[in-house]
Amino acid sequence: MRQRIGKKGRPKIFFLLGAIVLMASLYLAFELGRLQSGYSLLDERRERAAAAAELAERDSQIDDLRRQLAVLQTSREIDSETYSQVESNLSDLQAKIQSQEEELAFYRGIVSPQDGLSGLRIQTVEIVPTDAEQRYLVRLVLVQAIIHNRSVTGTIKLHVAGEQDGVATTLDLAQVAADGGDDIAYQFRYFEGFERELNLPVGFEPQSLEVEIWPRDPRGETVKQSFPWSVVSG
Repeated sequence: MRQRIGKKGRPKIFFLLGAIVLMASLYLAFELGRLQSGYSLLDERRERAAAAAELAERDSQIDDLRRQLAVLQTSREIDSETYSQVESNLSDLQAKIQSQEEELAFYRGIVSPQDGLSGLRIQTVEIVPTDAEQRYLVRLVLVQAIIHNRSVTGTIKLHVAGEQDGVATTLDLAQVAADGGDDIAYQFRYFEGFERELNLPVGFEPQSLEVEIWPRDPRGETVKQSFPWSVVSG
C-alpha cells in the first residue's frame, strides 16, 4: 500500500523544489551573464596555459642568456690573457730587433764607418753610477775600422777633468782607479770592450772624461778624445 502524503507535507516539498529551481535559475543566470560579458572558462584555461608556457619560455631564455654571459666572460678572460701574452711577446720581439739593429750598426761602424776613415778609434763610452757615493763604472769600446789584417796593441790612458773645491783639477787614472791600477793595456784585431771602476775624491765634481789611445806601433797615431761627464743608468 502506498503512503499518501498528507496535506501538511505537500507545502514542504513544493518549497524544497522551488528552492532548487531558484538556485539553478540563479546559477544559469550567472553563467549567462558571464557568457554575455565575454567570459569563457575554456578561454580562461587556455590563457592560463599560454601564460604558463610564455613564462617557461622566458625562463629558458634567461637561462640561455646566463650561459651566453658566462661564455662571454670566459672568452674575455681568455682574450685578455692572450692579448697580454701577445703584448709581452711583441715587446720582447721589439727589444730583440732593437738589440740586433744596434749590433748591426756597431759592426757596420767597424767594417764601413760613415766617415770612411780606417784605423783605431773609440766606438762608445759609458759612465754608469754604482751603489757607492762618488764611485762610477767607465765602459769603453775600441774598434779597428776597415783594415783588420793585423792585431793592434797599446795602452789606454784615462783622465777625469773637473773641479775640486772650486779649483779646476784633472785626475789621472792612477789617482781615481778603485783597484789602484794604472793605464789599461789592449790587444785586439776587430774590437774590444773595457771596464774600470773609478773612485772620485769627496768634493770633486767631474765635468769630462778624457780618453787617450797610445798604440805600441811607432807608426800608429795617438787618439785623444774628450767626452762630457754624462751618467747613464746601468
